[in-house]
Amino acid sequence: MGDNLEQQFSLSFDALLREAGVFCISGKTVIVAVSGGADSMALLCLLHRLSPLRSFALHAVTVNHRIRPEAESMGDALFVESFCASLSPPVPCTLVSLVPGEVELTAHNRRRGIEEAARSLRYSILEETANKLGALCIMTAHNRNDQNETILMRFMQGAGGSSLAGIKPHRGKYLRPLLDVTHGELVAYLSARNIAWKEDATNKDVSFLRNRIRSRLVPVFDRFFTGWETGIRSFADKSLLDDDLCRSLISADWVRDGERVRCILADYKKMHPAVRLRFLNDGLRLLEVDHRVSGGFLLRLANESIAEKLCIAGSRLLFTIEGNSVFFGLDIVQNTKSGYLVYIVSSGTYRLPFGSLDVAGEDGSVFIDRRLGPFTLPLIVRSRTGGDSIKTADGRQKTIKKLMNDWAIPESDRDLVPLVEQDGEIRALYGNPLGYSDWYVHP
Repeated sequence: MGDNLEQQFSLSFDALLREAGVFCISGKTVIVAVSGGADSMALLCLLHRLSPLRSFALHAVTVNHRIRPEAESMGDALFVESFCASLSPPVPCTLVSLVPGEVELTAHNRRRGIEEAARSLRYSILEETANKLGALCIMTAHNRNDQNETILMRFMQGAGGSSLAGIKPHRGKYLRPLLDVTHGELVAYLSARNIAWKEDATNKDVSFLRNRIRSRLVPVFDRFFTGWETGIRSFADKSLLDDDLCRSLISADWVRDGERVRCILADYKKMHPAVRLRFLNDGLRLLEVDHRVSGGFLLRLANESIAEKLCIAGSRLLFTIEGNSVFFGLDIVQNTKSGYLVYIVSSGTYRLPFGSLDVAGEDGSVFIDRRLGPFTLPLIVRSRTGGDSIKTADGRQKTIKKLMNDWAIPESDRDLVPLVEQDGEIRALYGNPLGYSDWYVHP
């Protein structure tokens, strides 16, 4: 099993380099992202076995995201660092620990989930390390299971076009040589060599969509739909062909115009809605939009009847037609709204835009200003965001917007009233500092 996998990996590695336009790797540095899990540990070992045969230098990068208990997350990072040092020859390893709360703050600012924020920060570290070392490429351990889960996840999120093709084997400096290998094969490879790995406890947290797909949906497919993997792979390949066709029909160009991009109206009007959808996504990339944009909003823009004057806002974006041009850019008015987030890991006094909060008590039972609680650390105290809701006495959810309407909180104060979030759930709306009522959800 192990020899066969190493031979398969060697062939896949060389083919992937050729596909990515890399024709000489000798003397170059390859970065490998290692979390300590089975997949990345197997990739590290496979690359280590291959490096003397292809004459490249290997350098590992591991990141402590600090979104799990410190003993666990730092323990995994130190495990990777120690394993790299134990190899013969040793593999240099860069260990980076993020600032506590950095992932949560990034998720809040970008209006994305914790996993996506952690991924973004991790990739930034990988790229910084690659640039510093002059590395040729960055290898990640995405495998066939990840590919299947990604296609299912994007389908359920309403994605289209090339997104439904799944994870690309190469994108810029990133290369993924294990996409044809299953997680089970990688585990068997490590087990046969008595190589340990770490299990991330968050992989069992079904609050994340990917984990629900992995632990609940995929087993049902395996049991009742023989050959489903071949089916979705065929679906992904056909989606990529369709996307390539649509992109070949794009008949306009976005041009940067200050904080917006613009194109010629006549060219935009000629495009079929399916082509416009791809063109609008190209505009988002040119604008370097760093927040999630609703697919429904883009679909509306693509299907909208073109009027002489048109202005459509949504997803923090503004689409307008002015004279003979189409303009697409950030909604500057909406983006000037204030927001804040404070990550609380211990007792103390924390500054907020309207004043300060005093957090006191034991980790398992703390109170805010000696009146609101108890809570369990860590906590996030933040301003409202779209779609926020809080549990009512009968177990239902009530939107923060509706609650603020009921309490007649003026618009000028709504971005100041703090929400207290624990374990991803809003546990309180703390209105007292600004003269309003409090709403507290008992554990």
